[in-house]
Amino acid sequence: MSENTTYTADVIANIEDLDGFLKGKVSEKRYIHSQGVAATTARLLELYPSNNYPKTWKGFDAAYFCGLAHDIAREMDDASILAYCHENSVELTQQEIDAPVLAHGKVSADIVLRMCPGYPSSWKRAIEVHTTGGAGMDSLALALFVADFIEPSRRFMTDERRSYYLASPNLGSCAYRVLCDMIDHWRERGFLSIANGSLEMKADLEAKGCDEGRFPWMDRNAAGGGRSCS
Repeated sequence: MSENTTYTADVIANIEDLDGFLKGKVSEKRYIHSQGVAATTARLLELYPSNNYPKTWKGFDAAYFCGLAHDIAREMDDASILAYCHENSVELTQQEIDAPVLAHGKVSADIVLRMCPGYPSSWKRAIEVHTTGGAGMDSLALALFVADFIEPSRRFMTDERRSYYLASPNLGSCAYRVLCDMIDHWRERGFLSIANGSLEMKADLEAKGCDEGRFPWMDRNAAGGGRSCS
């Protein structure tokens, strides 16, 4: 069934409105995950301070806004995502058309834009690319990407593994460690075609030197220095 709700500019006036909308739209598990992503994004931005994104807007905090908003469309089925994008002029790549779940960030960002028009474009992009990543991500986007992977309700994420990521010297290196372990995981599960955004993010971070000293999680205790995922 197509998701074609009409949103008004005054629906989301504060973070409580956004939280309430999210709670009414997604499952309890997704709601808890989104709260965890919001809190973890805020923690990462405190751990790795940066001024390359607007921290607040009209009383909203960037980390909590994006964390709560990032998965609003995650539980829409493929047909609904494609229909929403067609009806609301959301542009998709061929990879997103072939695997619509990759576009749930774009749909989430667009839904929020219709209810909260004018929110910062950097916040919108962070929500859009939180699943696959992309080149030129600012600190907010990198933090949201990492938080989506390591937030407390992720059952596969141990405290030891989380500490490994958070011991990174900077946020770019932290995101690179997460990205490479995600790519390794996908390939082990037989997904040999990696999203273009992930490959662009990887190349961008490597060009910035964020791959130095990286150990894949499964090889973190091996001798001989770090390596880049390939």
